[in-house]
Amino acid sequence: MVFQVKISIKDIERPIWRALIVSEETTFEDFHIYLQIAFTWPDTASHLFLQGDVRIGSEIEDLFEGKETLDEEEVTLAEFLKNVGDRMTYINGEDDSWWHHEIILEQKAELPMDLPLPFCFSAEGNSLKDKGFDMEYNLESMTNEELVEYINEQFSEFYDDWFFDASEETEPDEEEWNELFDAADQVKNKKPWLELYDDQLIAIWSNELHDYAYCSIMGNAGESYGVTCFLGSRGLLSFFDIMDADPYEDNPALLFNQYSVTVDFNNREDLDEEEYDLIKNLGRKYRGKYQWPSFVSMVPDQLPWTINQEECLILTGILLKLDAFLSNTENLSEKVPSFGGNMLAINENEELILLSIEELIDEALQEPVLELDISEIEWKRMRKKVQPLNGKEVELALIQMGEPVQNTPDSRPFLPYILILVERETGAVLHYDLAESVYYAEGVQQAIYQLFDKLEVLPKTIYMIDDFFAVNAEPLFDKISIPLVKTDELEGVEQFVEMMMSEDGPF
Repeated sequence: MVFQVKISIKDIERPIWRALIVSEETTFEDFHIYLQIAFTWPDTASHLFLQGDVRIGSEIEDLFEGKETLDEEEVTLAEFLKNVGDRMTYINGEDDSWWHHEIILEQKAELPMDLPLPFCFSAEGNSLKDKGFDMEYNLESMTNEELVEYINEQFSEFYDDWFFDASEETEPDEEEWNELFDAADQVKNKKPWLELYDDQLIAIWSNELHDYAYCSIMGNAGESYGVTCFLGSRGLLSFFDIMDADPYEDNPALLFNQYSVTVDFNNREDLDEEEYDLIKNLGRKYRGKYQWPSFVSMVPDQLPWTINQEECLILTGILLKLDAFLSNTENLSEKVPSFGGNMLAINENEELILLSIEELIDEALQEPVLELDISEIEWKRMRKKVQPLNGKEVELALIQMGEPVQNTPDSRPFLPYILILVERETGAVLHYDLAESVYYAEGVQQAIYQLFDKLEVLPKTIYMIDDFFAVNAEPLFDKISIPLVKTDELEGVEQFVEMMMSEDGPF
């Protein structure tokens, strides 16, 4: 379990605060260190944590004579911040200059994967000169975004072990990279783009993916060369979105909705520094135009990124099967159907078959199922919340933010969503929160489940725009017996978004 806590300096004219994500098992000794880094307090400052009559601090400190103080090395945040909204006070300073901070537990959450902690989520206020405090670092010229980046850079000293383990688990090793480059070179040497267009897909069964990858050969127009493999039914739908789009319209959503892995064959000057260094470190040699391979991962709601170990193995397997097909096939343009009714496929047994595109689309668009791995006890607890409804009808929406963010300075940037809950009758905002990836059914359901799990009561009826999110959320609402009304307009949500995007709003 992790905590999102907001720490605000009290009794100053301008707001100065930090929002941090920390483990519930963080001791107050470590939390003090995190706050020193986040606010750039000097190491010599004395400190104390207060909650009611309880005091927590170092054994060598005696800021409140005669009062019993718990040892901060032995006490964790979870023992005092138990419920969302719980508060504490943090006092820091020396001599006659004491700074009082209010600590509020804003969120508690279970993370689906490890996250390097601590992490600064957001911050405001970058100078304390108006009270004459001589800070060790001058942050006055930084924007709030630069301030967050700076704090997380300081926190990175705690990440060494995490990054070491994560890189071993997710990055291809040298042998895997070389196998992928070999497979890519073999396909490149066949020059399939001389006979095929990018809409003549070849479906190739991937043992690693346990599904088909739909391969588009790029280069017939002589502008860019490579192979894009759209992964599974999700990837296939993203390909059809591209096909249906206006080619002359700039539509960033198409880029951020793709689910694919790609090998591009570039010129040397088109490679970025990391791509060139990889080729050089592997000892591989390339010369000439459109000879230098690079590999790109596309995941919905995330920016293009280098492929990880799993994607490396998937792409290697696909390219090897594609190369075998190209080696044994003449007159490609006649063997591979043009875009339309059928698609050539290499099945699990490496046999050539034809797949119906209409049936593939129907299968990809089939009704979503409830994806959450939740115990029946938890479902019963959730359904009990349905009882005291108070007759409230609410509007629920997921609004994507326009600017990508990162969990850590080196992690893959993603486009977060704001999950908004508004009372339909009054327009009152009941709750809003950030959600990371909600493109898939599981992501949508998980974000909404976590939202309702925080609330004391559940609504009588939920209104959502009739779109992808409503379709994938419906199985969740059916499970907890809350009616869902799909509509074309959410007035309360629209007003909230207008306020958020206004000059006075936070975005």
